[in-house]
Amino acid sequence: MITVKLLGGAKRIFGKDRIIIEKQNMEISELLDALHSISDQNIVSANMLIAVNGIELSVLGSNAQIKDGDVVSIVPVVHGGTVEYS
Repeated sequence: MITVKLLGGAKRIFGKDRIIIEKQNMEISELLDALHSISDQNIVSANMLIAVNGIELSVLGSNAQIKDGDVVSIVPVVHGGTVEYS
């Protein structure tokens, strides 16, 4: 079983705070495809941080294997700009 924890905007997109995937092993790309079939919104964007057991997807790569007991977290990222003070 793989647990997907959804925070902030991701929680709003799916209407729940976690999704349980009843699979023992899969590539992260397969998981993202499965999530996309649940919601037509693209969760893989510059505005979402995806981590497996606390390690960001950009480090792991989209072909990374996830296995039974892993926790995938999807967290919206808020970007800010600069403010000039006079």
